[in-house]
Amino acid sequence: MSEHVPAWKRITIKKNQQRDSTNANEEEDDPLNITTHLATGSLTKKQKQKIIRGEDREDTDLPSNKKTKSDKKKEKLPREERDARKQNVLKDQLRYLIEFYLNKVNPKNLPDSLSSLTNVRNNYSEKFNNDDQDDDDNSSESEVIDIWKFSKQKQNWLIKHFFNAEEIPVEYDELLLSYFKELKSPAIKDRVTAVCKANVSQWNEYIDQQDEKMRRIVEGEEEQEVTKEDDAKEHDTKEDDMKEKEEKKKEEDELTPPDKRVVKRSQELLKLWQVEPLIELKRFNDDAF
Repeated sequence: MSEHVPAWKRITIKKNQQRDSTNANEEEDDPLNITTHLATGSLTKKQKQKIIRGEDREDTDLPSNKKTKSDKKKEKLPREERDARKQNVLKDQLRYLIEFYLNKVNPKNLPDSLSSLTNVRNNYSEKFNNDDQDDDDNSSESEVIDIWKFSKQKQNWLIKHFFNAEEIPVEYDELLLSYFKELKSPAIKDRVTAVCKANVSQWNEYIDQQDEKMRRIVEGEEEQEVTKEDDAKEHDTKEDDMKEKEEKKKEEDELTPPDKRVVKRSQELLKLWQVEPLIELKRFNDDAF
């Protein structure tokens, strides 16, 4: 037979059970009761802060070691297609140069040489061969005035790549020289002038080396020197052979022709700035070089 429990005692036991249950729930939700989780080091800093603040406890599960990756990788275009797209993109620096020319030199037309460039033709198709247009059309276009704004950053880019015919193609030479004609900084002009002179001198040195090489071949000196070198190789040590190969490689490097596009651009700028004495280019129009 079960022991009889008075009503007042049953009420007290029930209240104690409810209090214990409430304390247990509060302990589980206590933000400070997270020592085990934080000690794992697997949570991010943001997740730890949320747990300490008691926010989003349900969303702070331990992160999976596996990183979610997209099943589909970005398809890489063929090189030819990438190059074709690149040709259709007009760089901001080159656009800056074109806008300078249209605002400061010739507002109506661009040089015909630029018409061969797809990216320029697509963006400035109306600026080619406009000489036959009526005055009414020109007057209507003149109602919209574009203001060219100087950019130090873009100017520095043009100065840096002045001697790079890949970044600034030769079709831009007229625009580029028109821009550099307006440069005022003596320090910049001196630095660019020094490189221009070096390019022109390098071309003349290359021509002199080529002429000397041809003279030696014609006079038979080349064959005699080759014979002497062959006889000497039989008695030379391996170290001497290595030195000889290095000297030959150095000689071949010295005979590498300079970029005619850069040399021409350098000479034109020296003429434009009236730098004296002007160094004449040797046999520059010779098709053999």
